[in-house]
Amino acid sequence: MNCDEIESEYVLSKFKMSKKRRNRKKVFAVFLVIFSIFFLFFLYFHNTLNPLILYYGEAEVEKLLVNASNEAILDVNSVSYDSLIQISYASDNTISSIVCNGSEINVLSNSLVMNAQNRLDENARLGINIPIGTLTGISFLIGKGSNVNFAVNPIGSVKCTFNTSFTSAGINQTSHKIYALIECEASLILPFQMKKINTKTEYLISEFLIVGKVPDTYLNITSLNDLIK
Repeated sequence: MNCDEIESEYVLSKFKMSKKRRNRKKVFAVFLVIFSIFFLFFLYFHNTLNPLILYYGEAEVEKLLVNASNEAILDVNSVSYDSLIQISYASDNTISSIVCNGSEINVLSNSLVMNAQNRLDENARLGINIPIGTLTGISFLIGKGSNVNFAVNPIGSVKCTFNTSFTSAGINQTSHKIYALIECEASLILPFQMKKINTKTEYLISEFLIVGKVPDTYLNITSLNDLIK
């Protein structure tokens, strides 16, 4: 092999090495551009879009939870006061005891919880829709554009408790009200975050006007559990 051939091989080898380096630099540059775009998008989503989605999404999920509670109440037939409370009178026609029917309360509580959970599962399956214009944060675009759907996960935490109140309604007359407090919880699922949201909604389920003096021991009772014996 003469000098010219050796020099030609050397030049060709250097050219190939230089080409490989250029290719590596191009690959690295493309990777760097893609990573930068992804990182900038992440920052934009985390700092701008995420707070907007949380703000509007939380309000929508709260509506969903309250609607589930409202529908649960509507699904339950009217509640008779006599089925929940038994009032006993002494020989002088004064009230001797006010007792709550624990079994009926449990039946009512289970029914409300089951109804609310079923409604919540049905509503959550559809998720929530937020117009894409709203996500821009620009005031004149709010409510405009196609909807973007976000998943809602019902955690399965539906609780029902009962409160009671005694209020004077005249001479020897006391208004006794029974309230159901339904608590629902769900999660708004975002690409980089999950937000737990809960609501507490109180409903008047029964009211009765008690004629006769109610003993002071009952007037300060606020939980229906305190009347169960």
